[in-house]
Amino acid sequence: MTIPELADYYALKKEIIQLEEMISDLEITTIGSLSYSNISVSKSHSNSSPTENVALRLVKLKEKLNEKKESLLIEAEKAEEFLNTIDDSEIRLIIRKRFMEGKTWSKISEELIMDRTTPYYKLKNYLKRNRKNETKNS
Repeated sequence: MTIPELADYYALKKEIIQLEEMISDLEITTIGSLSYSNISVSKSHSNSSPTENVALRLVKLKEKLNEKKESLLIEAEKAEEFLNTIDDSEIRLIIRKRFMEGKTWSKISEELIMDRTTPYYKLKNYLKRNRKNETKNS
């Protein structure tokens, strides 16, 4: 796993949150207390009820959300495997805070009690050393 892939992990997490919020808003504004959990998506599209049409769309959105959550679990496993290959616990912590939690460099430095740019440069130097070691081993 690479740093860009870890950044993609965080983006997927944000996308899931947005989908959850969108579904919640749609449920509140269009369906209210109507129960639609038993509606089948494979049902004919010739529904006469606008409410039923909206319910079908919400079911599809929820299915999409579940697919994204499954993808997130797979990516989380990959990220943890990647982090386990890093021997420096401070670097693991920096990567987790930056790319998995989406924190800013300023927030990370504050939490780790460092100068504002220190976590960034520690990670940058670690990655640079790692690339040199990989090149030598190749």
